[in-house]
Parts: sequence; C-alpha cells; structure tokens
Amino acid sequence: MKSLPIGIQDFAKLRGDNYIYVDKTSFIPSLIENYSYAFISRPRRFGKSLFISTLEEFFKGNRELFKGLALYDYAGWNSYPVIRLDFSTTDNSTPSVLEDSISEKIVTIAGEYGVSIDTSVRSLYLASLVESLYGKFNKRVVILIDEYDKPITDHFNDQEKADSNRDILRNLYSPLKGLDGIIRFAFFTGVSKFAKLSLFSGLNQISDVTLDSKFTTLFGYSQEELESSFREHIARSTEKFTVSEELLLQEMKLWYNGYSWDGNNFLYNPFSVLNFFSDSNFRNYWFTSGSPNFLIRLIAAKNYDVSSIQNTLAVETSFDNIGTGPVSLINLLFQTGYLTIKSGYLDNFRQVYRLDFPNFEVKDSLYSYLFADASTTDSDFVTAGISTLRNALLNEDLPAFLAILKSLFAQIPSNLHIPQEKFYHSLFIMIMYMSRIQMESEVSTNIGRIDGVIEFVDKIYIIEFKYDLPAEDGLKQIRNKKYYEKYISSGKKLILLGVSFTREEITFVVE
Repeated sequence: MKSLPIGIQDFAKLRGDNYIYVDKTSFIPSLIENYSYAFISRPRRFGKSLFISTLEEFFKGNRELFKGLALYDYAGWNSYPVIRLDFSTTDNSTPSVLEDSISEKIVTIAGEYGVSIDTSVRSLYLASLVESLYGKFNKRVVILIDEYDKPITDHFNDQEKADSNRDILRNLYSPLKGLDGIIRFAFFTGVSKFAKLSLFSGLNQISDVTLDSKFTTLFGYSQEELESSFREHIARSTEKFTVSEELLLQEMKLWYNGYSWDGNNFLYNPFSVLNFFSDSNFRNYWFTSGSPNFLIRLIAAKNYDVSSIQNTLAVETSFDNIGTGPVSLINLLFQTGYLTIKSGYLDNFRQVYRLDFPNFEVKDSLYSYLFADASTTDSDFVTAGISTLRNALLNEDLPAFLAILKSLFAQIPSNLHIPQEKFYHSLFIMIMYMSRIQMESEVSTNIGRIDGVIEFVDKIYIIEFKYDLPAEDGLKQIRNKKYYEKYISSGKKLILLGVSFTREEITFVVE
C-alpha cells in the first residue's frame, strides 16, 4: 500500500519515496502554452505548493520523475533556469525583515546557479537575477511564486504593516514588466485575490485563471480520483467502520466534498481526505488546522448573522477587491474556502454564482466555533449540550426542546446579547445544524420568506421567529401568509411554530 503524502509538498520526494500522487500534470501544457503570466487562488492546504514543486521539476527538465504520468509523453520538454520563491517560509514580521528575507532568498538562488546580481537596490534583486540567469544560460527564465499574498494576509489587523509589505512586493515585481522577452513563464499562487490587483499593477499582462473552466479541477480530488487513487485506503476504512464502500463514500462526500470553482465540478479537500485515511475517523481536519479567529471577528461584527453568508449570490467581480483595505465578508469567506460555488447561471449575459458552505466539516466547525464564541462556552460543551435536541423534535416533545434551547441560550453572557431578531435567528440556525437537524432558512414563498423549515420523514416544522414580540405573532404570520401551503402536498404532518426571544426568555406557541 502506497503511503499517504500528508505534509509532503516536494514533488521529487513524493515520486521517489512511493507516496500516492493524484496526477494533475495534464493541466500543465494548457497552462504554460496559453499564458506567460498566470495567477490562481485557492484555499490553504489545497495542494498549491505541491503543484509549484511539480512545475519546478518540469521546467528543470527532470522528466524521469514524471514516468507513468500524463506529462511524461509531452512533446515540449525542455529545461530552463527556475526562480522559486515561497512566501510561506519568508519572515514578514516587519517590512524591513521582509525585505531582508526576500533578498537573502534571491542571493541564495543566485549562488546556486553561480551568477552574481546587482545588490545596490533591493527592489531590483529579482529583475537582476532574471537578467543574470538569462545571460549565463541563454535561456528564458521561469518564475514561480508560492503564497504571494502571505506577507499581506498575515497582517489583516495591522493596515500600516500590510500596506508596507504590499509596497515591497509591488516594487519587487514591477521591474519584471520590462523583461517579458527573457521570461518563459511566471506563475503566482495564493489564498486571496484581493491583493492581486494592487500587487501586480506593474504586470498588466497577468492572467487570473482562478475561475477559468480549464483549471477548475486542478486542485482538490474529484470523485473518480478519490476512488481510483485511494482504493486500498478506502477498503481499509470500510473494514474499520464495518460498512459497505457505498456508505463510506457517501459519508466522506458529505464531510469533505463540495468545493467548486464553477458550480459543476465538485471536489474533495485533499488535506481532510489524507488525514481521514490516516486517522480513520471523521473529524474536522482542515478547519482545525488553521485558526479562523479573524473571520469569527468579522462575522461577530455583523451580529453573528449566518443567514446572510449562506446561500448567497455573487458575480465574478464580487471576488475582486483592490488594495489592502476592508474586504467584504462574503468575498473573504469564498477566497479562504469557507464558502464555495454551488451553482451558476447567466443573467443578461452576466455570470451569477450561488455560494454556500462546501460541506459538513466546514459548516459544522464554523457554526460550533461561532456559537462557542457568542456564548463564551467551549465548543465541545456546546456540542454535547445539543445532542438531545433532535430526539425532542422527532418525538414532538416541544417542552423538552424548549428547555434544552433555554439552557444553551443561558450560556450567552448578558453583555453579548444583541437585541435583534437576526441574532437569535442565527444562533438558532447554528444550534439546529450542530444537532444534525437539517433546517432550511429564509425559505421563499410567493408572498414572503419563512424563517425556518425543518423536515423529517413524517413531519415538517414551519417556524417564524420574533424578538421582543409575542410568539403568537409568529404563528399568526405563518397562518396569514399561508407559509404551510407549499408543503400540504407532501402528505406529512405540518407543525406550525411561533418562537419569541427576549433577553430573559424564550417562549413558543404551536399548532
């Protein structure tokens, strides 16, 4: 059984040490033949560094590493001098330290190739290295930049430092504009797009292929790739869980699939898949591998209104943001992988996307984290406290349901209560999801929107929330607007539920 490449970002090591490799090399010809300068953004831990390493070995002409892969028989094999800069390993704690770290890396690369560079002006180090390499080898130069935006995104909360680091990087790249004739290919990866436009203003020929249909499956595992490349690990997991392969794959899809950059092709998170097969447990691997504190603060600033971040619409320009200033929450959630494209359609020749959480791992983790933040309660305690809610609803034991709900809301300190219906509505949504209760929120009807719909095999709850108003008002709204009509044909029992929140109390009426 081949080893799982957890944490392996070096293509030569991966190929030489018998690790599993999901072949993505077929994308390389299209990328390098159609673009001179290309940029792509993907969430963290999605294989960007491994792909950069793959490109490096390809451009260096190390063909034997590709034996048995799609690129091995490519007719355009050649070798070029390669400059690879990885900003995930660059110290960016201060602007001056960033400059020092970049300069050291470039000087090191120059030494490895046995060339000298002009060190009189730091912003010209990279351009000078390109010229020196071309002068020595008489071959155009390849530039590979990994995590281009990290010196900026590491300082979300320090605008001045982010701006200074951006200026350093912009000054580094700008001189490349005059060297087009000696640059074979330049490729930039990162998590965000919002730094791109301001960073590469001097490189006006750079192509953003983030949403390009040719590359939507470049990162992540497709269903076919999962089943063909991890056949033995799938078999081992079915034995561990004592379930059929069909059931295991169905659960894996629920937890780790769902990422898409076109709304048609849906992909698995590679980091979570690899860790699942290694650990043989369904856990939130990707979410817990990086702290989302800055996102939690942004969502908290919007009164924890989760209904505004799920099932939302966006156009392609929604994903661009110039500069290092404030960026929209939806944009940031999409770029960092907490939202993804679920579908798309044309509206008057304009592409529109519907965004939502990619899968159970992300939604469950984010909701648990948010509720724990709002209630200042440990997320494990929250999860344990809501484990009985589902049974209460299944058994139509609404007094028990209300008692559990009250105990959870009691965890929220009085100073954190926000006197708005959306705040309580959002917390209710989080609790339902963490209870494994599938609830549709803001469901459209021909005369309004239903706050919440919970559907079981034999019954449907139709819920309307009110803040600081009688619960009867919620029930009256359901009746008056006939929210129940669209569900009559289901043949299921319909339960109408008005819920009222105040700072001190939760009440309900049912029909």
